[in-house]
Amino acid sequence: MEGFSRLACGGCPPVADLLLALAGEFRDVDVAATDARLDELALPLFGLATGDLQVAAAELANILDTDPGFDADRSSVAGLWLDAALESRAGHPLILAAIATEVGRRAGLHVHVLSAPTGWYAGLGDGDRLWLVDATMDGSKADPWSLRRHCAHELAFAALLGLSERYEKVGDHDRAGRAAMLRSRLPMR
Repeated sequence: MEGFSRLACGGCPPVADLLLALAGEFRDVDVAATDARLDELALPLFGLATGDLQVAAAELANILDTDPGFDADRSSVAGLWLDAALESRAGHPLILAAIATEVGRRAGLHVHVLSAPTGWYAGLGDGDRLWLVDATMDGSKADPWSLRRHCAHELAFAALLGLSERYEKVGDHDRAGRAAMLRSRLPMR
């Protein structure tokens, strides 16, 4: 696994690569196991990239909804680690959208993480239409005019901001400071 600083300074890497490197700055991460799990989740989606994107979006949503489904975890540190969210099947909606995006990417789908004031989404589009996978899981609807696409660097920035806040809240100033320092390594455009 490449280090976070190296990935942060280069072109925009795959979402999972950067988020796993970010987690590796704070704790041990089994990258091989996480990659294998993401690949396993992508298997049912193979072959959908050349078909109906509405069907592909529904199948991608099933990844988050199948029994046992994923749960939104908006408050814990663990909810901001991609590998921990995969293992526990609970994560911050940003991370759940990243999981859906990465699973889709591995299956050949052109999926992006999107956000709106109402939440986080994985989105598939064909130029005329956009299908959303709701990672916020609260039933709120996104105003299509408020949707914003995010690269891996922006997701890492948002995750690090969340980590800083959570670590400050529990009095772990060293890790909060580390998260702030790592944010400074990300490109600002």
